[in-house]
Amino acid sequence: MSLAITVIGSHVELNGAVDVQTAPALQAELVELINAAGPGTRLRLDLGDVTLLDSNGLSVLLEAHKLAAAQDVVLVLAAVPRHVERTLSITGLDAVLHIA
Repeated sequence: MSLAITVIGSHVELNGAVDVQTAPALQAELVELINAAGPGTRLRLDLGDVTLLDSNGLSVLLEAHKLAAAQDVVLVLAAVPRHVERTLSITGLDAVLHIA
């Protein structure tokens, strides 16, 4: 599977699958963006074109959320597709992560 990560300022667009193969690249990108962001920054992660989000992807989102919160950065998930929304709901992460 593949994942395209497009960064435009504080907006990140994902296209494809977030799985065991692609999660490390997404994690590295998010860590870099969060570390470069100043306090009070709002980063938008657009999941509209995500075709699959497995447990590796969930872990990346949770770790990025924790890192962002520790640095006073808000990571917001946007355009969340129904299948991803369902996964977040089943795992309880919809109550933890910021979802627009």
